[in-house]
Amino acid sequence: MNLKKLFMLLFILNTISFISVAVVINKYQNSTIKLEDAYQMQYKSLILAHELRQSSDDLTRMARTYVITGNPRFEEQYKTVLDIRNGTKNRPKRYNGIFWDFYTLDNTTPILEGEKVPLRELMKRANFPESELNLLFASQNESDDLTKLEHKAMNAVKGIFQDEKGKFTIKGKPDFKLARELMHSSDYHKAKIRIMQPLDNFYKAFESRTQERVNEARKMVKEQEFYVNVIVLFSVIFFLMSFFIILFRIVYPIDLLRVAMLRLSSNDMSVDLEKNKYEDEVGDMTGAVLIFKENTEKLIKSEQQLKIAMEDAKSANRAKSIFLARMSHELRTPLNAILGFSNILKKSMNATQEEKNNLNIIKRSGEHLLNIINEILELSKIEAGKIEIMPKVFNLKELIEDINSIFAFRCKEKGLDFKIIMDENLPQIVKMDDLRLRQILINLLSNSLKFTNKGEISLYLYEKSNKLFFEIKDSGIGIDNKDLTRIFKPFEQIKHDDYNKNGTGLGLSITKELITLMNGSIYVKSKIGEGTQFYFSVEYKNAKESDVLAHTKVKDIVGIEKIKEDKSILVVDDIEINRNLLTQMLNSYGFKVFQASSGYEAIEIFEKEDLNLIFMDIKMSGLDGLQTMKIIREKNSTIPMVAVSANVFNEDKQTALKSGADNFLSKPIDEKELLIVLSEYFNLKLKYLENSEEKVDILDRLSELDNEFYKSLNEFALLMDSKSIEELLSNSKIDEDIKIYFKKLIENFKYNEINKICIKNIQ
Repeated sequence: MNLKKLFMLLFILNTISFISVAVVINKYQNSTIKLEDAYQMQYKSLILAHELRQSSDDLTRMARTYVITGNPRFEEQYKTVLDIRNGTKNRPKRYNGIFWDFYTLDNTTPILEGEKVPLRELMKRANFPESELNLLFASQNESDDLTKLEHKAMNAVKGIFQDEKGKFTIKGKPDFKLARELMHSSDYHKAKIRIMQPLDNFYKAFESRTQERVNEARKMVKEQEFYVNVIVLFSVIFFLMSFFIILFRIVYPIDLLRVAMLRLSSNDMSVDLEKNKYEDEVGDMTGAVLIFKENTEKLIKSEQQLKIAMEDAKSANRAKSIFLARMSHELRTPLNAILGFSNILKKSMNATQEEKNNLNIIKRSGEHLLNIINEILELSKIEAGKIEIMPKVFNLKELIEDINSIFAFRCKEKGLDFKIIMDENLPQIVKMDDLRLRQILINLLSNSLKFTNKGEISLYLYEKSNKLFFEIKDSGIGIDNKDLTRIFKPFEQIKHDDYNKNGTGLGLSITKELITLMNGSIYVKSKIGEGTQFYFSVEYKNAKESDVLAHTKVKDIVGIEKIKEDKSILVVDDIEINRNLLTQMLNSYGFKVFQASSGYEAIEIFEKEDLNLIFMDIKMSGLDGLQTMKIIREKNSTIPMVAVSANVFNEDKQTALKSGADNFLSKPIDEKELLIVLSEYFNLKLKYLENSEEKVDILDRLSELDNEFYKSLNEFALLMDSKSIEELLSNSKIDEDIKIYFKKLIENFKYNEINKICIKNIQ
């Protein structure tokens, strides 16, 4: 029998046993109740018989006392006893005990506070058999006859006697002698005997009947006690049997299995189990453990293969990382030259406008390629779990204003309305990763701008439950429902005949991953021809304005103040183009530059020349940049060294810093970042286009320019004709920094700001 059926059988049998115990105990309780009822009935019956006898004795005593003393109080008590027995007066509550003996003195009045009920009625209520009731009624009738003699004696005391008809109508002198004779006559005693004879017979019949009933109840109680003992003993024995059955059929086998599994878990394969010892669920479990044992043995045997597979997986992952690093390095190296030299050529005042336009095309194409590389690296970092969210305190509304300055004019160029709606309860100072939030908003708004040619683009912000919610809506071409599940996947792009847009298909994928890292969520709704709506939320923490960290704006750095003393810089790179690019950048700001094409050459120049700063390429043939920096750092612990590399993974930066570098510049080299590094080590003052003091100075000097100049500038700005504006600036006799100011406005498509300046200064 399997364990399930065995358990059910034991459960049913134990249940029947417990129910039987409950039934027998219930019967035993009923028997004890019947025995108690028999005793109770015997007691109540004796009380009633005793009251009948006691009332007869009380009447005799009161009548005799009255005929002797003539005290009317005893006559009154005599009548009260008769009235209580007949039910015409209230029965005292404690009438079955000693009562009238306490009322023999004068001025004592009995308390009658009980029920008015005749003695005969109480006898009927006691459920006496008819034969016993007849005996009691006969005794009561004889007692009523006795009262006639007692009435005759008490009337004789008052001088009232019976006539021939037996009525008390004759009045005379009180005759105490006659009264006493009547109360002690043989007739009175015979009448008394007639009262007691049926009462005595009642006692005999009553005692026989009640004793028989008590005996029956006792016998039933004894019998039920026996049954209770038997059934309880049987239940205990059956329960113990069930316990031992469960112990030997379930507990012990399972404990053996537990020990076996513990040994197997510690790779002890010497465990011996008998599969066919139990033909039940324990047997099935034993079989399962044996299968587990076999599988474990196979697993142990294949452990070496698993290790090899894991090593292969690690190798594949390393190969992927190496591939990405090499791809990034190999692409960034030529991009460094493309972007660097295009910037240098743009600064040349000898370049024609067409050449500058071509350079702008080269620069934008290079930046687009760099953006593709960055997106691929960004996605790989997300997949590898290497991107960390870095919260900091910042002004949310300032960030939104920056977003507005980026997209407002770009939308205006396409004839689109752009609006930002911020909820009144939107917090101003928050703590979160502002760079990632900026990246998310730019990605989504750029996506809307790319696929919208008419209508509007809007951004709505609100706060709820410590989360910031953003809704970006556009009236663009829309997305088909079947494509909505694809847009957040890497390298997925939705093709459209009228929209051939370049890109990697990574922007929305990266956006979704960044939002997830910021404990948020994103979803999209769209209809073909009606537009697209992106909704996303991110977590934030409230902060105080005093916690906002001061940070340097690098977007509008235009140069550095002229250096007052000679500074020597060593540029180390095994690729000549990269050395020349960085050298030209540094020379343009007045630095003396030495070049080295290898680590050995760099050490040689370091030992000969008095250098103030070293730019060290990391990846070089022979002695690489990391080894070179370690050697130099051993010789000089103070000279600042900046690692330069096309490998931009965080681990590459950390490795460079541990090897002795003080800072890190990634290729392609951003000129503004280069200037920040130089200002840090040479204590130089950076020049900002929007530096508050310089901007105020430039704006003050703008009012001094010619009125005709502003009219021409305003005309070209309304037409957004950048070529004509640059020609106007070249042909005008104005300061160079003012020319740079207007050129920066053109590069950032801020024609609207140029219009405002012209209107303000036209007289």
